[in-house]
Amino acid sequence: MENSRVNAEHLARFAQSGFVVLRRAFDPLPLTGECRRALSEAFLPNDSLQVLAQGSGTVSFQYVPVMCESTPLSLGLLDHFALDAAKLLGRAVLPGRAKVTRYYGDTGWHRDSERDLGSVAFVAYLDATSAQTGVFRVLPGSHTDTDRPIPDASSGDAPDLGEVIETEPGDVIVFDEHIIHGSTGGGERCQWRVDFVIDPLGPDEEELVKTNFEQVFPNAEHEPGYDARRYPSYGSYWQSLERPWSKRLRDLGVYQRAAAAEGR
Repeated sequence: MENSRVNAEHLARFAQSGFVVLRRAFDPLPLTGECRRALSEAFLPNDSLQVLAQGSGTVSFQYVPVMCESTPLSLGLLDHFALDAAKLLGRAVLPGRAKVTRYYGDTGWHRDSERDLGSVAFVAYLDATSAQTGVFRVLPGSHTDTDRPIPDASSGDAPDLGEVIETEPGDVIVFDEHIIHGSTGGGERCQWRVDFVIDPLGPDEEELVKTNFEQVFPNAEHEPGYDARRYPSYGSYWQSLERPWSKRLRDLGVYQRAAAAEGR
């Protein structure tokens, strides 16, 4: 997977609508096995779920980073999608965390980013999604309309808005993190995801990128919930790899912040 799958049609749709879907982008079975193993190893059977209220939805979830020597398939996808991200954003990029998340319940309408910072997410559901099992929805074009309000949770038709994106394992939804999106159907589902932000040019962009990672890794007052020594974010194995962004992330303080947040 050395070449970008993003073509001119994808670029045009991404610019206009804020998302594209890459169908059958990878072999799902090996990654599914790797991610489910990480979930089983990173949590004890009685570990509690995190709960997040967004819009009209309340979603429960568990997540674990998959970016270490135990998850080579996830790392390979991260490397590959970095090429697509750079093409879509028109800039060199820096990777956020690759992680697998197990969701229960609906996710209300929201934006993943309110910052004036180019960023894109790659999401692959490891189970087939439909209207009954937590289907992904987007409001096309809302990534450029920053004044567009989030749909009112009290509106009766709010859950039925937007474009429905049903997926099969191996499909990847790629979206601008400023787009309004959510999920309905509320079923249990597993999702692999990695985000990318632009590699900052100049002090103003550097501050925005640092703020982005501060949100990802806030000052921790408790354990992260997963086994961070076994499945760290930007751990020693990651830092040993020769990648275009390795030194850049270190200079921006990302490794130090991740280690502090995870108690490493």
